Amino acid sequence: MTALLIDQALETAYIVAGLTGDDAPGDVSVRPRLMAADVGPNDFALIQTPEIGLLTETHVVDPAFGISTAESGAIAMRTPVRPDEIERASILLYDVGSTAELLARATLWPFYGIEAANWLRDPDGSSSVTIVDGLAALEPVEAGFSEDLVRAWYILTEQPVVTHLLAIPIGATDEDVAAIRTRLTDATAAGYAARRDVRKALLEESSVEPERLVDFLARLRYELDAGTRTAAYSIIARGAGGTSYPLLRAIPWRETE
Repeated sequence: MTALLIDQALETAYIVAGLTGDDAPGDVSVRPRLMAADVGPNDFALIQTPEIGLLTETHVVDPAFGISTAESGAIAMRTPVRPDEIERASILLYDVGSTAELLARATLWPFYGIEAANWLRDPDGSSSVTIVDGLAALEPVEAGFSEDLVRAWYILTEQPVVTHLLAIPIGATDEDVAAIRTRLTDATAAGYAARRDVRKALLEESSVEPERLVDFLARLRYELDAGTRTAAYSIIARGAGGTSYPLLRAIPWRETE
């Protein structure tokens, strides 16, 4: 049985809603913060974009299905003062995924002129810049400032942020790939059809304004074209330096006729 792993994130909310439930197939596994290390050589995985760099020995990437958002998104920088007043700071990656980390590294200095003194995973009181993603990035701030890094990236590059890609086992057949694409596409449609229930469940977990969540979910795109494939590589090329994610010469797209 072909296993399908899904990263549980705000960007995958419709897909997860369409794939899970009492009648969900047993070969689907939804995992928060799905990482490359969690993916077996025969697993299909809808995973955050930078994780692809750690799977190149066993997987290629579907050139057709992926998740992207442009102009506005759910990755944010929080600061106690205006960002243009900060020249150098410790950066706290507060329980964020790999896409948020690389996006922060790709925008803080080029767009905001903020030099990272160091990058932290655990709060120690020294950071004056915090990166958040998901619902936390959409919540209003009680004090200080919040900057949408997806918007910053779009202004900087005129590209969307490709948050998730579909990793395909190298030995997968065309039939297997077509079946997984269909399942993901159908799940997205099913989740969208139940969008009011999906949004209600998400809003119960947060203080996000309903209009903000509606706008975010409406911006998501689930198909890749030449432009979004280029954008997927750009975030790796600009943000992977200094991380555990390799700087790829190219994303290993699966060749199709």
